[in-house]
Amino acid sequence: MIVPIHGRGKPHYTFILPGGYVGWVQVVFNDPQALPLPIRKDGGRVIEVPESGILRTSDIRVHDDKGHDEFYYRSTLLNGASELHPMPPEFALPGEGHGGWGVMDTGGKVRGYSWFVFFGPPKIRAGIPWADITKVPGYGKKLTAPDVYPTPGRLPSTTSVNP
Repeated sequence: MIVPIHGRGKPHYTFILPGGYVGWVQVVFNDPQALPLPIRKDGGRVIEVPESGILRTSDIRVHDDKGHDEFYYRSTLLNGASELHPMPPEFALPGEGHGGWGVMDTGGKVRGYSWFVFFGPPKIRAGIPWADITKVPGYGKKLTAPDVYPTPGRLPSTTSVNP
């Protein structure tokens, strides 16, 4: 089966998170009941993360170690309009997976596969198990996913972080 990739350009992701969001994000790919990700003119895909931290898409995940992902916080202005602000660079790890990891299921909730990524300050990330896959013992070899997946959503102790 041949699957066309629309808007070839430069495959990368633009993450848009709620203002000050610190916590886990779960992107569920290949969910036939979900919509495809919006595609930018440059071929990038937009991952707009809701407050729940879970985004579902019918798309397959595009892996590109040369892609340059972008990270923004959305803030709501007094007039109801919204604007994007760059996320502090240290809140997202560099590299193709941004320290995150994938599993070939969704925790039994729906069809698809999941990519878990943690966003937040290095000090907080350092205390979160699996928040940087490169620091997990055995990284670089086949790893078994944790028995309990992270809970997506804003961390309760960090209602909002002012970047």
